[in-house]
Amino acid sequence: MQIIEEDITKFNVRSHFLPFLEEKSRHSKKYAKVVSNLPFNVSTDVVKLLLPMGDVFSVMVLLLQDETALRLADASIQTPEYRPINVFVNFYSEPEYKLKVERTNFFPQPKVDGAVISFKLKNAGDYPPVGSHKSFFSMVNSAFNGKRKMLRKSLQHLCSSSEIEAALTSIGLLVTARPSDLVLDDFVRLHNHLTKT
Repeated sequence: MQIIEEDITKFNVRSHFLPFLEEKSRHSKKYAKVVSNLPFNVSTDVVKLLLPMGDVFSVMVLLLQDETALRLADASIQTPEYRPINVFVNFYSEPEYKLKVERTNFFPQPKVDGAVISFKLKNAGDYPPVGSHKSFFSMVNSAFNGKRKMLRKSLQHLCSSSEIEAALTSIGLLVTARPSDLVLDDFVRLHNHLTKT
């Protein structure tokens, strides 16, 4: 057993784990698993850091604040809780809310309940097909910066309103669509259509 005392937000996880996993996997690819009770204040940052590491981890099981776990597991469109993080989580993983952990189970008792959530990480070959992850998530974040705005307005810095309307029409969406109307696949198709033109 090896214990590493590091700040996860500053530690190079991939460069540490990959050589260890390669050493252990003589006949088939091996993956590590993450099981953690994360401090609530860094939970989203850690999720964003680790989810794209499907080449290192097969699954993450985390104890998070209940509200955060519910939000990450539920990608229901047209709800106030639907945000770019939902697109990110579903791009890189298959999330599943497991169970609520009442605040009375902790000592000292916090002011909020916890919950266990699991993320089955995808391999790179299973990611939605976009030319550039950076460009894709930049578009998604821009779309949600004007959450109440129609996409033809919030994405105007990428191309003209008429080009955005044409792209929306070509993928079967209304020209008046807002970011909360689009599921992950819609964002992928919109991004790919806009980056082709």
